[in-house]
Amino acid sequence: MLGPASFPPSVRLHKPAEFKLVFAEGRKLRRAPLGLSYRPNGTPQARLGLAIAKKAVAASHDRNRIKRLIREDFRHNRARLPAVDLVFFAQPGLAELSNAAMRSLLADFWTQVIERCARSSSAPSAPTSAP
Repeated sequence: MLGPASFPPSVRLHKPAEFKLVFAEGRKLRRAPLGLSYRPNGTPQARLGLAIAKKAVAASHDRNRIKRLIREDFRHNRARLPAVDLVFFAQPGLAELSNAAMRSLLADFWTQVIERCARSSSAPSAPTSAP
């Protein structure tokens, strides 16, 4: 049995089509040098995808550190996240962020996603006319 802070395959985006859907239909949050695209996924849990391009973060050890930090932070926060697909993408300058700055940036992203999803789900629906 996996714990609440695990990272099983069911909470990861695997297929290119899943990433394309999030980028095409998702809402975007940007706080240079990191960006996030997210959209509701119709599953009972949040899922994570990473698009940390070599063009934005040249050194492989920096890309690996960034991905490791994002995955770790996601694992610790996924229980409170709504059912959305999340794809993080890098912008130039991301490698220069310290681990503490990265965690602070991620905390802001989690808060914004939770608040925006709560607002959109509690928005009043359009009135229907009675026959």
